[in-house]
Amino acid sequence: MTTLDAEGTPTYEQIDSVSFTDFSVVELGDLVFLRIENAGRNVRDLLNALETLVGMGFTAKPVTFDRARPSAVFNSVDSSKLVGMKVVGAVLADDLLARMEFVSKNGMAVENMEVLKGLKYKVELAVFEVVLSGLKGQIAFAANGTVKISGQIAPKLISLVEKDLPLLI
Repeated sequence: MTTLDAEGTPTYEQIDSVSFTDFSVVELGDLVFLRIENAGRNVRDLLNALETLVGMGFTAKPVTFDRARPSAVFNSVDSSKLVGMKVVGAVLADDLLARMEFVSKNGMAVENMEVLKGLKYKVELAVFEVVLSGLKGQIAFAANGTVKISGQIAPKLISLVEKDLPLLI
């Protein structure tokens, strides 16, 4: 930290801090996944520490949902509806790109959204409300691989997403 003394001269002082990251290792067959809970913007320190422990050859890449939809989640719940969506890269004109965000308490069907018809775009975020045995939860899939889960059935949703991980790589 930089501070100024009485004469206005900068002085430098080191401040020690402590941080922690909750993570778990999930093994599915011969595949190993790292689940980071409440990940900050940068998990570089964690990955660097893992590289030090494991050694050279350690690589990590995010699992994203652009190849497949996690079917275990949607096949195991009583109902699901899309309640939020953010799209990017929609070309409206030669040099005009759009970012659009949609929300609905009642759910939405992308194929019925006139504003998106004929446009090429990338889904950056999709938020679903799910119901299982009368309990509600919400699951959000981001294009960067982040999955946010909330609600009373969060533990069940986490296990269902983990079950589908091998299909998504």
